[in-house]
Amino acid sequence: MTVTVPPYAGAGNLIYRADHVPRFVRAEGGYLHAADGRPYLDAEAANGTVAWGYDKRILRDALAYCEDMPALPSFCESDLRLDVLQRLERLFGEAVGAPGRVELDLGGAQGMETALRIAFSAVGPGTVVVFEGAFHGRSGVTSMLSSSPRYRELLTAWGLEVVRLPSPDCGRCPHAAASRAAGCGAGCVAAATRWGSELSGVGGRGFARKVSAFVFESVQNVGGMAEPDPALLRAAVGHARDNGAVVIADEIFTGMHRTGPRWGFQRAGVTPDVVVASKALTNGAAALSAVWAREPLADPATYRPGSHSSTYIGIPHALGVVRAVLDRWDGWADPAGDMDRLADRMTTRLERLRAAHPDLVSGCRAFGGAARLVLTGDHAPALRRLCLTADPDTGLVVASTGMAPDVINIHPPLVVDDRDLDVMTDVLDRALGLLRETLEARP
Repeated sequence: MTVTVPPYAGAGNLIYRADHVPRFVRAEGGYLHAADGRPYLDAEAANGTVAWGYDKRILRDALAYCEDMPALPSFCESDLRLDVLQRLERLFGEAVGAPGRVELDLGGAQGMETALRIAFSAVGPGTVVVFEGAFHGRSGVTSMLSSSPRYRELLTAWGLEVVRLPSPDCGRCPHAAASRAAGCGAGCVAAATRWGSELSGVGGRGFARKVSAFVFESVQNVGGMAEPDPALLRAAVGHARDNGAVVIADEIFTGMHRTGPRWGFQRAGVTPDVVVASKALTNGAAALSAVWAREPLADPATYRPGSHSSTYIGIPHALGVVRAVLDRWDGWADPAGDMDRLADRMTTRLERLRAAHPDLVSGCRAFGGAARLVLTGDHAPALRRLCLTADPDTGLVVASTGMAPDVINIHPPLVVDDRDLDVMTDVLDRALGLLRETLEARP
């Protein structure tokens, strides 16, 4: 069932970017169910949040953790919060190989702003370096870090200086022609590490106006599920650290095994100073982000109490959800290995689609529980819409973005089974066939 924009609903968010959108009344496992009974397989996992699928038992478990204390004043502590902080710190610290501290915030964009506050507290406010194709949020500050100019049209923090390194997506990188044969070539590394010199126009070590932070995603979700070459990312991180910048890993989408290992930065073998995580920590059931900073960046002597606060940071409900989700993660024997196997299972099916539709699909790649289907043109928005209705029995929810209109992003719940992957493949196959008919019918 679909609905037009109700006269009482604001339409500034993503819900109403199309004329009609599905309206759901319940969800279970990997499926959303519309009011007319039609099921939709969610191969987008609610913006990448529902790693465990739509599991209402998480809410029941969370309620048991917080029902005795449903709210907590901002200036007070609780055993629940301390338990969650300690468990989260272990997840970050073990991967980085260093102790640290965890700050909480409301969501991904807010967590990124907290990460910048921590970095600026340690080394002073300065320039921030990111990659082209980056997405770090749509708030006033994080829209400056995100690549699309659309995010900065209405509300921005113009005082923040941001420098963009060339795109790490080899299909869009200006050095692609020279480096395609050998992977990430010397030109890419040179372009990503030339800042900090007189010629570059960007200050580094020895300059009063310096780069304070380098922010990266291990896989650019909104940028079309593009993964920087590990050699390029290691060079960029090393150069940033050599110039005194704080290295911030945006793991909001990639964290908690979405791309294989616990954190995406482990794929490239880099160790950040600050890590921001969110989506899979709450399985989409609460607004919360966690910001880990290695010692002494978040030590109270460096990042003073009162540097940041919000009424709803760390409310017991959100903390209870995190605790319930962490219980599930702790019970998963081999998540990294299982994600590698999931990548293989998705690759097999996507390669089948590529072989069946060579005129429409130019490439595909899967890593962990995330994949990209690269099209031969900017057809992703149309294909995404066709997936909702192509099959008479089941709809399919996938993602596309304005920054990568030739890429379909696929990231189902991490617990997806082979039957659901087959359903996903069948619907995509039908949708690609309909897309071909549409293109051929154009004058």
